[in-house]
Amino acid sequence: MRKKIAFFLILASWSGLLAGCPGRMIKTDGQTGTEVTTAPAAQRTDSSAPAYYYFTVAQMKLKQGQASEAQYYLEKAGQYDPQSAVIKLELANLFVMRQKPDDALALVQQVLSTDPNNVEALLLAGRIHLQRGEVKEAKVLFERALAQNPADPNVYLQLGRIYWNENDLTNAERVFQVMVDNFPSSYAAYFFSGKVLSAQGKYEPAIAAFNKSLALEPSLDEARFELINIYRARKQTAKVIQTYEEILVYSPDNTAAAFELAVEYNKLGRKDRAAALLQSLGERSTQDTAVLTYVLENYLEPKQYEKATWAVEGMLKGAPQSSELHYLAGVAYDGQKETQKALDHLAKVEPTSRFYENAVVHRAVLYRDKGQIDQSIAVIEQALVADPDTADYYLYLGSFYEELGRYDDAIATLEKGAGIDEQNYRIFFRLGVVQDKAGNKQAAIDAMKRVLKLEPDDVEALNFLGYTYADLGIHLDEAEALIQRALSKKPDDGYIADSLGWVYYKQGNYEEALKWLNRAISLVPEDPIILEHAGDAHLKLDQKEKALKYYRHSLEVQKKDRTQLEEKIRALNGKP
Repeated sequence: MRKKIAFFLILASWSGLLAGCPGRMIKTDGQTGTEVTTAPAAQRTDSSAPAYYYFTVAQMKLKQGQASEAQYYLEKAGQYDPQSAVIKLELANLFVMRQKPDDALALVQQVLSTDPNNVEALLLAGRIHLQRGEVKEAKVLFERALAQNPADPNVYLQLGRIYWNENDLTNAERVFQVMVDNFPSSYAAYFFSGKVLSAQGKYEPAIAAFNKSLALEPSLDEARFELINIYRARKQTAKVIQTYEEILVYSPDNTAAAFELAVEYNKLGRKDRAAALLQSLGERSTQDTAVLTYVLENYLEPKQYEKATWAVEGMLKGAPQSSELHYLAGVAYDGQKETQKALDHLAKVEPTSRFYENAVVHRAVLYRDKGQIDQSIAVIEQALVADPDTADYYLYLGSFYEELGRYDDAIATLEKGAGIDEQNYRIFFRLGVVQDKAGNKQAAIDAMKRVLKLEPDDVEALNFLGYTYADLGIHLDEAEALIQRALSKKPDDGYIADSLGWVYYKQGNYEEALKWLNRAISLVPEDPIILEHAGDAHLKLDQKEKALKYYRHSLEVQKKDRTQLEEKIRALNGKP
């Protein structure tokens, strides 16, 4: 067990954790340890005795989590023994911990100036450079440390990881091969050697390295997963299945192995074995959230909806009443555009489920998409009976009323939701939009100001408020500033470009307006409002033919509110 725990720590270093703050290491008699061995007090000089005292106090402060006090006492110790490499390196480690890499590096360089081969100083300097993104410098230092002390496995791991990240597989192979030679009983040495060999397509020696790693630690799942990648690349399906089965012998609850083995069985037509595994996973899912997480992360998020429905339907055989599985099934079927099946599963999600609120909203939106908005409203209203304090229900219910043109009902509903959750900026945004549609401009402005108080960088609210000011011809400087902020967040948004053009139009800067309106048209070519704005700008510049062109184009794509455009076109044509 101790070996396996240690291996996971080594894996952490592989993924980058060792590039962070190093642990405290004090060199004593040429070895790395955690305590300082000193001579008896009678043998110490007058200067070393206070240094030892302050150093000891610093260690006590570190154990108590008092970093600033520890720094003070280490610095005092250094004053009494300014040549002590131990004190300098301990203080350098503390500076790294306190995120003062420059101060740490200065101390380490002092040590290396008098002792260029100090392994601890080389390692610490390398880690600091690595932390600062100075990989070239770190690499040189780690190579020097490796030459001085080939007995420290951490040097190999640090240096090998650098070469791996640089895709310098030749040097990575060299480092890990030397590690294998020097640590023939280290499963980590063989494991990482196998990874590098596999990445180079050297499958036979990679397999040998992974098998050696497994001989040292038979329960090492990571090595078997690496072997599976090789067997897949070589289309050795039987070995893939055999290795998954071995993983489940050592780790019966390994979720990934169980799912992928079921997939392999299914591919081979061994439906009964695949079904048994999925049923077992379904049973486990009621107690083990990792099973649900696996489906979400590996099937639903990558949009592998067909695989997701196959897996979840199989799991439901083991837990037919599971709300969580019914929710996942609903999402998967929706992804396949099988709306009725999605609705059926979502309806089986119980109020006690953590997915219940999502299921309610998902059902309501699916009905809306089917054109059954009355059914959407009914779903939300039914949920509100059981849970009247869920603010998002009011958000969606208000949105459905808005789609029906029932603005008074929408406003009342959204205001109720805002009363329940005063921090829900999405409710205030929707409220602002509905107030604007209802003709309540000041109420719309107030709602958008509330959004920006809660979310100062909300792009939609910045653009909405800026455009509203421009359309009303008020606060034009503020409108420009708001829209410029929005544009800095989304520089390729045609609607925001249109808003900025409209501000300049209202300011009387028609040339600048046209520049931004043309930019908007290049991003959103068929928007009738943007086209009409461009026509207005051309008209102000006395470019009547171009204005007429844009008005006609706008009329072609405008589906409603055509009267004003038709009047503009008639006026340009000299008709009453």
